[in-house]
Amino acid sequence: MNIGCVIMAAGRARRFGANKLLADLAGKPLLAHVLDSLPREHLARIVAVVSDEDVAALCAGRGVTVVQYGGGAQSETVRRGMEQMEGMDGCLFVQGDQPLCTGRSMVRLLDAFCGAPGDVHRLSFGDIAGSPVVFPARLFGALGALTGEQGGMAAARQTGAQVRLTQADFAGELLDADTPEALSELEKKFFEKSL
Repeated sequence: MNIGCVIMAAGRARRFGANKLLADLAGKPLLAHVLDSLPREHLARIVAVVSDEDVAALCAGRGVTVVQYGGGAQSETVRRGMEQMEGMDGCLFVQGDQPLCTGRSMVRLLDAFCGAPGDVHRLSFGDIAGSPVVFPARLFGALGALTGEQGGMAAARQTGAQVRLTQADFAGELLDADTPEALSELEKKFFEKSL
């Protein structure tokens, strides 16, 4: 089964005050943690949708295909990613600001999708659903038709798709860092012991 991957990395990070994807986390950019955890051997195609030159360079430097545009609504990022997924059986959407999500959990999510390839699969912890999310090819049209700040789950609701949850190893895998304070807390809690 051919599964593609879209890395959502075009946000403006207004709450952060700077481009959070390039902020240092344990000695490397936050986004680099995400790129380095991708289970590449399980993905047929990986595309990062970006709006920043330095983010584009980081992705390209790690061998990820870049789709660059000026930035805009979340749905625009989704649509631009979907334009690159022709021929894929499913698409894994990964947020660029979830540095603790492990490749092991993503593989488990992809395996769950392969077992039920008509459904939407979300990483979760307990009953809290989050990202990454795998969408089946049958939803690609709905994803490509999203508008405004709609994300992929809007397409799932519109089509009545069944959503299945796959458990993460720990709650931190679902965390993102929307402020410098949140990033600092995340580093203290999860990285200081390994530094």
